[in-house]
Amino acid sequence: MRMKDMKVFTLIFGISMSLFVGACFIIAAMPNSRMTSRLTGSELRLELPKDFGNPISFSTGRGGEKDLFYHDNYGNLKVKTYTDTGFLESEIVFIRDKK
Repeated sequence: MRMKDMKVFTLIFGISMSLFVGACFIIAAMPNSRMTSRLTGSELRLELPKDFGNPISFSTGRGGEKDLFYHDNYGNLKVKTYTDTGFLESEIVFIRDKK
């Protein structure tokens, strides 16, 4: 192989490996992602809240967020929002005005 051909091969190989490693890193960084589940064939696992009682509904959307609407162990209505990255997850608690 000529020196020029070797440099081109090395460049193409390096770029290919960088893209592969980058893709692996992105997949590994999204543990709650449906896309990861589809690509790897593994199941999507979401931990239920500690006060989970009975489910009302579950929905997905809005940039990978997953919302679980449920009754807690004390009869309150709650929404737990899961995200693909596991960061910025939230909970909503519905309360009754005691007039």
